[in-house]
Amino acid sequence: MPLGLTNLANALQARFGWTGDLSDLSEAVSSLQRAIHLTPTGDAALPLRLSGLGIIFLRRYDQTGDFSDLSEAVSFQQRAVRLSPAGHPDLPGWLNNLGDSLRSRFERTGNISDISEAISVGQQAVQLTPHDHPDMPSWLGNLGFSFRRRFERKGDLSDISEAISVQQRAVQLTPDGHVDMAAWLNNLGNAFQFRFKRTGDLSDLSSAISSHQRAVQLTPDGHADMPKRLNNLGNSLQCRFERTGDLSDILEAISAHQRTGKHLPDGHTGIPVHLNNLGNSFMYRFQRTGDLSDLSEAISAQQRAVKLTPNGHANLPLQLCNLGVSYTHRFQRTGDLSDLAESISVKQRAVQLTPDGHAAMSLHLNNLGLSFQFRFEHTGESSDYYTTLHLFEKSAKTLGPPSVRLTAA
Repeated sequence: MPLGLTNLANALQARFGWTGDLSDLSEAVSSLQRAIHLTPTGDAALPLRLSGLGIIFLRRYDQTGDFSDLSEAVSFQQRAVRLSPAGHPDLPGWLNNLGDSLRSRFERTGNISDISEAISVGQQAVQLTPHDHPDMPSWLGNLGFSFRRRFERKGDLSDISEAISVQQRAVQLTPDGHVDMAAWLNNLGNAFQFRFKRTGDLSDLSSAISSHQRAVQLTPDGHADMPKRLNNLGNSLQCRFERTGDLSDILEAISAHQRTGKHLPDGHTGIPVHLNNLGNSFMYRFQRTGDLSDLSEAISAQQRAVKLTPNGHANLPLQLCNLGVSYTHRFQRTGDLSDLAESISVKQRAVQLTPDGHAAMSLHLNNLGLSFQFRFEHTGESSDYYTTLHLFEKSAKTLGPPSVRLTAA
């Protein structure tokens, strides 16, 4: 009976991957919980079932954003690792699954210890796996993803270089036509894009776009990961537009983000990220064309992104900052002081919600300083002038991208 229930849970989970029907995941959770309940302590199958249940909880969290599902995922996968004897051939897989859940919890809470632990267990998974093992690309891809996430938090270039290195190995070790190739290309593209943002090397950006385009081409229509891959392609095209000003890039970026929205069901946790990125693309097109309707679209999308993001979510400060930038642009165009007031308000929230030591803090401080500067120039209030100086000075002295700190200085 436990084996039958486990197989049923696996089949339901596989069907969810193609249909996105949440009832399949909930039924899979129920089946695997029953299987675990019927599995004796010490049974060799118990760690496998515990880790499998953690995977299902994580997938359900990805759809609903229910933090309790994420906590359950970490808990079950930690139990699976604890119950695994040294040298067990499945231990690398269970370590990899634990790393996935810890990384997701880091993304939700911003707790740096979670992403450092995710890297540690990911490295153990790679070290315990033979070079030619068919799962090696998977372990490498996920380890690279964790390195990239820590780079986003701390800004250490060695982390993003490590991310690119291990994800390139994942792609090289994956045979053509393999179902996971699109996932590894997507992650590699993201890593190249983040390094470009830090160094400005256009070759990294070209590699990012190429990887994302291949990932989208290899993803079947209707696949649950299509929205994520379209979103990342849109982001990399937007980055190139910011650098070169080629209007075709921002048009393609908007198109990719709009396609993303069509693939996301109502209530999906990826909707706020999609809306934030769509809003950014409209904002950049406004900067190129001056069309106020683009700016209105940007603000509308970013307002919805902020509204749909739970309090305490690690993405909220960046989404607030982007919304504040759009308000600032509209003030500069129309002179409406209410837009400038909104800009200051949401940027202040972004600063307040950004933890000390976060690599984005200097950017948020600099953006807030710009809003106070514009208000001083408009009203002549001396308090705004001194606040502006304070924010720029603090931004220049805070850990963050050198280009941002130099601009603030």
